[in-house]
Amino acid sequence: MSGNEETAVGLVELRELDIELFHREFWRRRPVVWRGCADAFLSPALDWTDIEALERKLADTPQQAADVHRREDGQVLFVNQAQRVMPELTEACATLAKRFGWDQCSADLSVTRGQGAGIGCHFDHSDNFVVQQQGSKDWLVGLPAHTSRERRRKRMLETKGFVPSGRLPETPFRVELMPGDVLYLPIFAPHEGSEGARDGGSVSVSFSYNAESALTRYVRPLLRRLSQEETWWEPLPAGGGDLKVLEETLLRALRDVASEGEPCA
Repeated sequence: MSGNEETAVGLVELRELDIELFHREFWRRRPVVWRGCADAFLSPALDWTDIEALERKLADTPQQAADVHRREDGQVLFVNQAQRVMPELTEACATLAKRFGWDQCSADLSVTRGQGAGIGCHFDHSDNFVVQQQGSKDWLVGLPAHTSRERRRKRMLETKGFVPSGRLPETPFRVELMPGDVLYLPIFAPHEGSEGARDGGSVSVSFSYNAESALTRYVRPLLRRLSQEETWWEPLPAGGGDLKVLEETLLRALRDVASEGEPCA
């Protein structure tokens, strides 16, 4: 590690990407900035010609192929799952997943045209790496602990009608990203990014590792597995079944599911 420093409000800035250090010190704990390290995430950088080509492509792309959000005044374009429509992002996602040891990776594209333009303060149920491509962006960032446990629970369960608006602390981290910079936003950390005053537009890509709960990973396959167990599908006797037998079967089934269907001793 070299060039390690902190901003005035305590946000650590690094000059090289050390994945072992990152997992040990920052992963799901606190944000960090890597100055000039964008090439480790996406190379070559997207330029305005790429964005113009994408906008032409999106005009002829079925909505279901890409989740596209545009502000009416034209100042904000946000493409969720942008790797589905940009091959260079598909390749970058595969490379990052392998490098960080993830089972998946997705990419969101943010394009703004106008000082102060952005999508507002919110928090995510994913770990995000914002890679600044063109222009500048000013960020306000909190810690995961600044989002209440109940709001985290609702976000993970994707509760119907829940709005994951962020609530920044009284003194948030502040940082300006320039082209080539990368900002790590831990899961649940409230954050808000808006276009800076330096240029007439901003382009950034957020590479994300989407979190998964035990409920989403195991419950459905566990139910399928239990539906094959006689002690779980047969009629219960009056007063209920033998809880010890049901518990033993449940534990065995969970172990099978966790080991991807391989029988457990």
